[in-house]
Formats: sequence, C-alpha cells, structure tokens
Amino acid sequence: MYRNNMGRKAVLFGFWLLGYALGFFAWLVRAPVINFIMSLGLSEEVAGALITGLAGSIMMLVGVILWSYLSSC
Repeated sequence: MYRNNMGRKAVLFGFWLLGYALGFFAWLVRAPVINFIMSLGLSEEVAGALITGLAGSIMMLVGVILWSYLSSC
C-alpha cells in the first residue's frame, strides 16, 4: 500500500513538472508565435488562446499516455 501511494505521488509530481515546463516554454516562445498567428489575420487574444489551448492539450495528452503506461506496469 505504501509503495502504491508513493507511485501516485511520483506521477502527480511528474504531471506538475511537465505542466510547469510546458508553460514556461510556451511563455518563452509566445511573442514570435503570437506574431505569426496574427499575420494570419487573427487577433492577439485569439492567438494567445490558441497557444494556451495547444500547450494544455499537449500536456494532457502526454499525461494520459504516461498514466496509462505507468498504471499497466
């Protein structure tokens, strides 16, 4: 039981760390990406929402894949 609890904590920590890293990276590249998206005719708010949605969806996809892999071991 104790070992299983530590595994959950490690997975939650991994999700947190992945989310933090992805958010940090998205913040670093936001200006050029927003400028590129705005050149396609979208507003700055929509460009920011697209970046945020993409970063969140990537994090969730990787998280679910990791969760599924780790829970099957």
